[in-house]
Amino acid sequence: MKIMKSKIFQVPIVLIALLMLFSVTACNNWLDVKPKTEEEAEELFSTLDGFKAALAGVYIGLSQPELYGREMSYGMVGILGQEWGSGATLDNSYSAYSYLLDYNYEQGVVKIMIDAVWNKMYESIANVNTLIQYADLKKDVLGDYYGIIKGEALALRAYMHFDLLRLFAPYDFSENAKVAIPYVLESKPVIVPQMTPAKFIEFALDDLNNALELLKDDPIYLEADVSGIDNGYMVNRHFHMNYYAVLGLKARIALYVQNPKIAYEAANEVVLAQQKKGLFPWIKTEDLTTTVMNLRDRTFSSEHLFAFNTVKLEKYIKGYFREFSTPLMERLLPDILYEADDYRHALYETYSGSPNVLTKFWQLEKVYVSGKGMVSPKRDRIPAIRISEMYYILTEVLMDTNLKEASNMLNTLRRYRGLDYLKNLTKDELKQELEKEYYREFIGEGQLFFFHKRMNTKMIATANAVYVLPIPDDEIDLGQRQ
Repeated sequence: MKIMKSKIFQVPIVLIALLMLFSVTACNNWLDVKPKTEEEAEELFSTLDGFKAALAGVYIGLSQPELYGREMSYGMVGILGQEWGSGATLDNSYSAYSYLLDYNYEQGVVKIMIDAVWNKMYESIANVNTLIQYADLKKDVLGDYYGIIKGEALALRAYMHFDLLRLFAPYDFSENAKVAIPYVLESKPVIVPQMTPAKFIEFALDDLNNALELLKDDPIYLEADVSGIDNGYMVNRHFHMNYYAVLGLKARIALYVQNPKIAYEAANEVVLAQQKKGLFPWIKTEDLTTTVMNLRDRTFSSEHLFAFNTVKLEKYIKGYFREFSTPLMERLLPDILYEADDYRHALYETYSGSPNVLTKFWQLEKVYVSGKGMVSPKRDRIPAIRISEMYYILTEVLMDTNLKEASNMLNTLRRYRGLDYLKNLTKDELKQELEKEYYREFIGEGQLFFFHKRMNTKMIATANAVYVLPIPDDEIDLGQRQ
């Protein structure tokens, strides 16, 4: 039993929270399926619906509060990025978040939180590895869906591993770097060796390149009309690691490891898809500023390359942004962070007597609209990769070679946020504006901590940042880690 605490030492047939789609509409009704033996896994993967269930289970597992439903977005990683200045979850001096503000990783409540991220992420990796294994064994079962399902699985494996690297490994891609964490490719009961960050990234990019080849059958890439086909399974591709989401992740990783050529090529392909194919369109002003407040598109959903469909988000944010007397409040208040005409000002409202409460993750109900009847808001979304990030990446990689074009990239985004063009910026000024944009755009989404880690910011706000989280004690002891 103790051995099983080492989550990289996994029995390959154990899949958690596998859910099967049975609805004939875009609404999803799921059946919980939990295979515990190899025979059950064989049965699950004997049908196309079984593969869909397994893949859905991975997405749903990642949407839990221990991962992207909270701690990997507005929760733990948001605290580490010094996004929040006050709130009930911070004001308690003995809470995990209060210790995380000071990068105190040794407190018991903090260790429990960090260990949960590690364990659940590697559990999800074990599950996706099992799916990948059976995708090749049962290729005839998948038929035309082979490329889509295996491509998404490979991309998810890279996505999870990369965030583990950003949390638990030093920012060192040199030849002399020490080994950090393992990149797990199979669901076998063996201890996987640690890798240097540079070697680790090779595996991640290899997964993404293979995923891109497989996802050339993706309807979003082919611009295919799939409405009404297969009960709508191929609709809403932004809730899946689609072709362009994989490119977006590739650009993010390449920028992190300081490979501007790959970062540019990947991000630019996504931007061209927006400009030439009309994909990931900028949010319409009226969708954000509408006086029907329940219907405001608070996460800018049209701009998502990939988002987690977090159906229990209303429950997860209680005590953080709603249903609490002192919600989380940003360290940088809106009047300081945003320019006067910025559309993003509309994301802040008064709640429980507190002004300037971030409403990005508020989960509001459908409302009656004259001439339209009952209209549902766009909700249950945690943004994971946005089109705006692609413009930021292009801005950054072009700074050294074409300052004018770099400024144009940033100004394009500013235009769709209601802001004037910035003119005649120096490189240092452009860097400063880009940092402001990361705060403005990604508040609550878990990207700021990693931005500062990449920039090697010595002090964030009033705390000296510690950018490497400790590997769980059980993993060190039982996994023979360095």
